[in-house]
Amino acid sequence: FVMPPPGHHTRGLSKSNKDRARSGTDARPRIWDPRAKVSSEVCGAARATVTQLTLADARRAAVDEYNLHKQVKRTRSELARIAACAQSSDTGQTPLLLYERWLARASLASDGLTAPLLPNIDPEGGLAKDLARHGASVDASTRAASEAVSKSREAAARWRSRRDAVENDVVDIAVQERGAFITLQLGTLKPYVKITKMHLGKLRALYCRASRRGKPLPDDSSSSEYKTFAFCVFALLTRYDSLGGAGYQAALGEHAFDVLYEKLGVCVECFASPLNCRYGTFCSQFEDVDAHFGSLGSFFSNAFAPIEGSFEMNPPFVPETMLLAVEKLERLLRHAEKENKALSFVVIVPAWSDCRYWRALEQSAFLRCERDIVNAEDHGFCDGSQHSRPSHERHRVSSYDTGVWYLQTSMAAKKWVVNDQVRRLVCETMKKARGSVKNVKELEKRYRPEKGATTAHPIKKTKL
Repeated sequence: FVMPPPGHHTRGLSKSNKDRARSGTDARPRIWDPRAKVSSEVCGAARATVTQLTLADARRAAVDEYNLHKQVKRTRSELARIAACAQSSDTGQTPLLLYERWLARASLASDGLTAPLLPNIDPEGGLAKDLARHGASVDASTRAASEAVSKSREAAARWRSRRDAVENDVVDIAVQERGAFITLQLGTLKPYVKITKMHLGKLRALYCRASRRGKPLPDDSSSSEYKTFAFCVFALLTRYDSLGGAGYQAALGEHAFDVLYEKLGVCVECFASPLNCRYGTFCSQFEDVDAHFGSLGSFFSNAFAPIEGSFEMNPPFVPETMLLAVEKLERLLRHAEKENKALSFVVIVPAWSDCRYWRALEQSAFLRCERDIVNAEDHGFCDGSQHSRPSHERHRVSSYDTGVWYLQTSMAAKKWVVNDQVRRLVCETMKKARGSVKNVKELEKRYRPEKGATTAHPIKKTKL
């Protein structure tokens, strides 16, 4: 099977029809915008040249991700068991996104991970506090969190010791067409991963830009170049499948992004992934698998320190992550203001007014207008699992009211004017991504796993 080439969703159209497809008047979904490009000065040291992987290197990375997936899945199961035993109730279920929140907090600490996606610590007792808020005693929560950390460390040790365990059994990567989807599988090993043809075409374009300096891939799917790409895609999809928490990977809808690009010059995302990015330049959590598709690395990296440009910042809805992001944003704006540079951020966060990140935004000297709040049931986002869902299910209704903030240096406020019209357009276009369900309760009912999954009692936000 020959994977879709870049631009396959507009191939065969006349120039006018291609323009309509890109502008949004075409009915087909537009999963990314190749128009947005930035200079090296905007990205600074974060824009590094990606070394072209050999076939052997890409194959090894894919095998590593396969092994990691097994250990993360096992650790999740261990956490579910530990949490159920710690609870005083008889529900036998653990809070929604318990593992994801633990992982997000651990990822912010320098010693927080013992391996990718496997926490090494329980920062500030966050996991224990989550368990205590949902029925466990303080002592039981502390013991449960300690046991969970031990199990995660054991999983990381197994992963490191077994990195070569299945490599000799993998002779190739199997790529198959299944309707609107493509599946990728290491030999005959299970599970396989899947992706829509449109998203695979996007990844191919991003890969050629970032890893091949614009040189197209050959159409021969049996070539080493093509297989190298396929192994990179497998590693990427497996990493994000292991990560889970699709709600934490949701992105602003394409219509709102169009407004930000056309009215405010936004062309870089501070929190994205190759799967959900709107632009070809973005920051993401996993530089090791994402860089081959254009990632600049983590927003929190010291290498990412722009002093000019226009950015969109929509971090995972974890209070600790959002607070750290706002604090870095303030540092960048202060430095850019001192250098008399135009630096602008559009910040998209949940309207949790009792959290510290919200108060920090309210008190910012760079806030150029009053923040806007969009009611939860009136708007939505591109789902974090959009790459593995039918195109008509790409969007999801928001779980919370959302705040939209505009922070700019003095020069940026003159260059990219945030007026009432721009604010209204952003809010109105956010409403176009609501999806096919009316509210979050219906959303959870549609996608909630079956009995035994960790879905009961959604985690409450913490005041940070």
